Amino acid sequence: NPKAAFGAAKAPFFGIPMQAITQLGLVMAGGAHKYGKYNYRETRIAASTYHDAILRHFMLWADGEDIDPESKAQHLGHIMACCALMIDAEANGMLDDDRNKAGTMRDMLDQSAEAFKSFKDDYDAETGTS
Repeated sequence: NPKAAFGAAKAPFFGIPMQAITQLGLVMAGGAHKYGKYNYRETRIAASTYHDAILRHFMLWADGEDIDPESKAQHLGHIMACCALMIDAEANGMLDDDRNKAGTMRDMLDQSAEAFKSFKDDYDAETGTS
């Protein structure tokens, strides 16, 4: 089937969980009602604004709160919406990228992984566990 061959060469969407899309849609609809439909395409957005929103929603979710009391949508849906808006803004030249430019986080994560592996290997060797 020629259609299948052309389709197979494109980005796949089949594996995207529909529950996640539903939450994303709910948050985006709430944002459109509150701020205006496609407002993020009309006004530049700052990465820091969405960075902070992502962290607030993640901290509330990590603390055990699933649903945002204002929107009645899942905090994880809000995180997805923030990410979607930043991806769209970047693709359309509407993102003010005001992130920290230090660039040391990758090294720090790699070093912490090595330190934990060393700790675990030493502990396992001492206790005879694995």
